[in-house]
Amino acid sequence: MNLKTSRKRKRKTSTPPEPVPELSDQIVQGILVRQPVKSLLRCKAVCQAWRAIISDPFFTRAHLRWSASRWEEEEGWPTNFSNHIRFYQWQQGASMATFMHAEDFDCKFSFVRYFAHCDGLVLAPTDTGIYLFNPATRETVTLPISIRHHEEVHCCCIGLGRDPRSGKYKVARAFYRSWDPDTGMGTGMRMEVLTVSCNGGAAAWREIADDLPYPACNWRTAMTVNGFLFWRVAKHLPGLPPRGLIHLSLADETLGITTLPDSVDPVLPDAFALDELHGELCVTEVTDDETVTIWTLAVQEDGVQGQCWEQRCIVQLGGFFHPLAFLPGGRIMLKAGFDISIYDMATAKLTTVWQMDRLKYQGRRARTWKNLFVFNALRYTESLVRITV
Repeated sequence: MNLKTSRKRKRKTSTPPEPVPELSDQIVQGILVRQPVKSLLRCKAVCQAWRAIISDPFFTRAHLRWSASRWEEEEGWPTNFSNHIRFYQWQQGASMATFMHAEDFDCKFSFVRYFAHCDGLVLAPTDTGIYLFNPATRETVTLPISIRHHEEVHCCCIGLGRDPRSGKYKVARAFYRSWDPDTGMGTGMRMEVLTVSCNGGAAAWREIADDLPYPACNWRTAMTVNGFLFWRVAKHLPGLPPRGLIHLSLADETLGITTLPDSVDPVLPDAFALDELHGELCVTEVTDDETVTIWTLAVQEDGVQGQCWEQRCIVQLGGFFHPLAFLPGGRIMLKAGFDISIYDMATAKLTTVWQMDRLKYQGRRARTWKNLFVFNALRYTESLVRITV
């Protein structure tokens, strides 16, 4: 008798796979809008949804605004700086720059922007913090972190100046209240101020009441003149930017617009340089390929309205430069690239007096610098001003 036995296999109950999480269209747009055109052309082939997003005219406009804002960040600006900041002082005719102060921040930041200077104090904005120095007394402080700024967008719109009424030094910076994921740009720019204490005591950022008349140029350090800070207006505006500068009065902490000389068109790339020259606001206008016009504006403590720009001189030079000083005998000291030069108005002759990357620096063995990108050359005034926050 043959018996057949069979084993019943237990059927495994299959659990349905967990759904793959999907990114919302808003987040996808926020990521794609930051990509270069070459990458976006490839992304069109990923799926129909991405192709539809990238082909949308709204996305095209948003990507154009994002690309324009990136120009303000100066694409050639490095993103990996040394964390060792050194200060040297050089006087005309000296063969060596004298060492003043150094500070090692031990990987605390990735890049720095242009420094600001006022009465011997030097402000260094970075991507992670803001540092204030007095190189003469070798003091360094880290400014408190602001809680107002939106984390998604970095803003380096900052300035340092002296309040003529109180005699105190103030740091002003712009911040974004919100972030537009479609454009990757900050929105709702406001301004806050911190008073630097010279006698101890805690300091904190406080938002000023005035609204900015226009967004300020994100990646520019303010110019300080006689109790006022001046910023360029951002270029990525829906309409044409005004022919003016944003100013902040450090005395009453109000904002306004200072008009530019009539011939200066801020829409043009590299239309002008902004500097402080002998206590006056200075605009250096590139008139054409062979001439540059220097304008100055006397800034009064009670305001700048009603003042007129004065055309100081027309320089027969091609190219972009920053004037540093008017010298006796109709001469101008100027900075262009790594060179400090003197221009003679009578002969139109330019003489280089100092190559910053070739000068000997006290305490350094090598005469040249490795991987050098930029020098912050400032007309420096030594002071005993103490800094605490």
